[in-house]
Amino acid sequence: MATNQTINAPIKEVEHFEYVATKIMKTFDLIIKQLIARRDALLRKLRDMKEEYLSKESTRNAAMEELAKTQRNLLELSLKVNENKELHHQATDLFQQRIKQLETPTKLPQPFFSYKMLSQLQTQIAEFGEVKEWELDYSMKKEPILAVGKKGRGNNELNALGISLDESNHLIYIADWYNSRIQVVTFEGNFLKRFGQSILKRPWGIAVTTDHVFVTDTYFHALLQFNKKDYKLVKRTGNKGARDGELNEPYGLCVDYNGDVYIADLNNSRVSIFSKALEFVNCLGTQQLKHPQDVKVTATNIVVLDDSPNCVHFYSRSGRLLNSCITLGKDGVVHYPRYFCLDVAENILITDFIRSNIKILSPSGELIHTIGRKGHGRGEFTDPFGISISALGTIYVISINDNFCLQAF
Repeated sequence: MATNQTINAPIKEVEHFEYVATKIMKTFDLIIKQLIARRDALLRKLRDMKEEYLSKESTRNAAMEELAKTQRNLLELSLKVNENKELHHQATDLFQQRIKQLETPTKLPQPFFSYKMLSQLQTQIAEFGEVKEWELDYSMKKEPILAVGKKGRGNNELNALGISLDESNHLIYIADWYNSRIQVVTFEGNFLKRFGQSILKRPWGIAVTTDHVFVTDTYFHALLQFNKKDYKLVKRTGNKGARDGELNEPYGLCVDYNGDVYIADLNNSRVSIFSKALEFVNCLGTQQLKHPQDVKVTATNIVVLDDSPNCVHFYSRSGRLLNSCITLGKDGVVHYPRYFCLDVAENILITDFIRSNIKILSPSGELIHTIGRKGHGRGEFTDPFGISISALGTIYVISINDNFCLQAF
């Protein structure tokens, strides 16, 4: 009788935790979907405002003020969505750990989540309404809505590679590689400021946060942090190398919602991670990566573009390889990938350096659409590099184009 009790108790616990965890996962799914619905309502409002702005010049100032306010609300909602996704992910991992513990009868876990917490979550769900999904239609993006930036070394001229959007202030930050500087441009294409020319040598990747601008420099093999208020240098990493905290040809980078900086450390064949204070945190991909070009972080994944063996790798936030889509290369979809970004559905937008266009791939690697063509005119690219997509779905691309280095679709 005692033996039966020892065996049956964990089984009942497994059934209980499975029931509770399933309810939690469904709860977070609903919260995320409802937040997306609220964001979509804001997007529809923004589109309506843009149409009104174009048709009625007299409403320009009021529309711009409302647009800025709505953009801030949109960014706040985006953060809430990602926070809930991360909680969902953590709950799933914790549940799996509890199940493994239950497999050993002598190591029963503490209670997973209380019914009181479930009740609170369900109360939060009750205030939301109907959910409607929103998808980008890339077939509508045929010609650019913005084409500026003559190639050159003078004021308001570009010879650049990297790009990052500051949506809250409607600004574009550009890593002007050949000109050894960073340029700041408005969403309308007006050049405002340049900085870093006495500090930078070959700026490649760039990422902007609320307070700072992070830049990788391939000449110094370093990550540099600038104050966004006055654009003065705050801190930089050390010398070239392969030890923890050292870089060797750092390329693309991004910043996650905690402020940690992820860098495609090309010649070290890894992604190096630093805190927002530029302290070394960790590295990942040392067993899979060969020549990582760029990296992006979502609420649940770390996504890395590697041009050899032509892969997009998906890692968990803990650094475990989840999946790889091998769709690139000579006979594949993309011939020579350089930079990439992710849209709201986590579709992959990649600049194809050789074929001079943008490829949009599904998360599984299937080709969805192609934008642009080779040339020097509007809607044409010569050696496209940096790419970024706004919350509204506008795609910004840097290209070494004699006439139009910065274009938006």
